[in-house]
Amino acid sequence: MHTDAEFLGLLRGDGPGRFHFTVDERLGRLDGLLYGGAAIAISIAAAEEVSDRHALWMTTQFVSTVGQGADVSVLAEVLAPGRRTNQVRVTGTNDDGEVVFASLGATGHHRPDGLTGEFERAPVVSPPEDSDSWKGPFANAAKAAGIELPELSAVRANTGFQTVIEMRQAEILDHPDPGPGRMCLWVRRRDAAPITPALAAYMADMVPISIAQAGGALVGGTSLDNTIRIGSFVDSEWILLDLRPHLAAGDYGHGLAHVWSRAGHLMATASQTASLFHIDLTRPPWGPERS
Repeated sequence: MHTDAEFLGLLRGDGPGRFHFTVDERLGRLDGLLYGGAAIAISIAAAEEVSDRHALWMTTQFVSTVGQGADVSVLAEVLAPGRRTNQVRVTGTNDDGEVVFASLGATGHHRPDGLTGEFERAPVVSPPEDSDSWKGPFANAAKAAGIELPELSAVRANTGFQTVIEMRQAEILDHPDPGPGRMCLWVRRRDAAPITPALAAYMADMVPISIAQAGGALVGGTSLDNTIRIGSFVDSEWILLDLRPHLAAGDYGHGLAHVWSRAGHLMATASQTASLFHIDLTRPPWGPERS
């Protein structure tokens, strides 16, 4: 956990399974509130630490939120210990004891000779060095909606989680599941450290932008949940987020993201449900109508 904890600012607390962190720039969204990817990453790091096993899956439900500077207490519990697999629960609370996020998941030991395989095909895309820098969460939606918003290329590009990760939009040359809203983003840590499962979950909180592109609407999304299912990880400076929106209904959207290594190894599959909000163009750069 050491590398993940250092990146996330996760510190040990008093007592078994107790940790805490302060919401700083890297743990924030573009509007300064706690980033959903940070919450699930912290849940994975804490679960792995308390169980001494690798994360297999984790789902995080967002109950409330806190802003930068807030302190969050984390309790990681092993609900069902097993010789190979542990079922775990991780809860984050604010200073008033109110729940900020609640996570369920499992950790386990992989059998070296166990069944192993990958049953999806990676998209063929431009490599990171030939891909353009990502222009922000609303640029593609604006383009899809036919709206000229040149200032979006610089909207808070160095704010929140984007201060510690670099993102480039890959050109899709061939996709195994073509359809509306498919997007591929190359992502890496700015310090070029290899990506762990916790950091892949941190980076994969991007599904709402593909839902916006598929629907041709200028909308953003706040996560109701983040989920990741984890395979085997290989050292990879860059990961490819293969975003595949599924559906939207009544301003709720659902979709997934496959997480590929640069060499095309499927390391994880993430999914999200998001509450969508429409962007108020009279109050750029961040003026959602949160109804």
